Amino acid sequence: MKLEHFGMAEPGDCRVVFSAAAEELEAAVQAEKAAPDAPQDEDDLLTAAVNRAILEGFSPLFAQLMKENDLQPVTDPDFELLALDRAEGFRAGVQFFCLPPLELGEYTGFTQPVQPRPIRELTIELEINRRHGDEDRAADAEGKRALRARVTQDIYAQRCQQARAVAEQALIAQLGTHVTGPLPKQLVASNYFAEQRQFNLRMQANGVNFDQYLKVQGQTVEEFRAWLHAEAERKLRSRMGLLLVAQKEGLWPTEAEVDDELTHWDAKRDGEHTFASNDRRRAAQRIASSRAAAFILAHSTLTPPPAEATVLKAENR
Repeated sequence: MKLEHFGMAEPGDCRVVFSAAAEELEAAVQAEKAAPDAPQDEDDLLTAAVNRAILEGFSPLFAQLMKENDLQPVTDPDFELLALDRAEGFRAGVQFFCLPPLELGEYTGFTQPVQPRPIRELTIELEINRRHGDEDRAADAEGKRALRARVTQDIYAQRCQQARAVAEQALIAQLGTHVTGPLPKQLVASNYFAEQRQFNLRMQANGVNFDQYLKVQGQTVEEFRAWLHAEAERKLRSRMGLLLVAQKEGLWPTEAEVDDELTHWDAKRDGEHTFASNDRRRAAQRIASSRAAAFILAHSTLTPPPAEATVLKAENR
């Protein structure tokens, strides 16, 4: 596989053109023909062969690009077939985004409160009915108070645990405000749309109408979009900032640690495999980011939740 062009449309926005000779394409065609359930249609066969050739042949080229140009990709490569002729081979383009020149400011000393959600009285009663039998519910007044207090404390302990996880994410997200410098416009835009999709999915899962959400938040549509843009960019800067922290603090994994991570690949957690050098990059960055996040948490403060839960009384109607 031959590199024809490498450049950046803007810092961090990497564009590559590469080609494969007819011999490489034909080898991939024959491998596809020998595979179970091989495509019978010529166009389908060529498409499968091109995909095979790219996944097998682009990996060393990608590794070479990273090494020679000191690149730290932050997205998977996106391929586009530019020309295909079985007698001549094919040309393809690929775009990926790498860490642009950014400045890392403060990354320790952050503070974030742990704020468990209030508990509704109805939630407590439902939990009692669900987990406790008639004997517990038929206790005297003092017994009922003790049961209710115990169930409330159990619910509160769960909510404190959930709130701590949310607070840790919010604390790490603070890093984004201390990572400065221009980001590739297309990366910012795609990150915004991904954040928008996630927001829509959360609204659907919770059965919340968007107009109702805006009313509760006291926002217009324009204000919401501006807020979501800012949040999406802050999260993006935070993710890149973790890689910068890992570099600065020497938290990058060894080759052996990356090897071990690859042997424990989990598709649900890590996504589908792509090709060798990119999977290796993803595994290394996952370890480095996790260590950087742990470093920031260890050098910051989560203020503890209140000792007692806030219980919302049922409204009389």
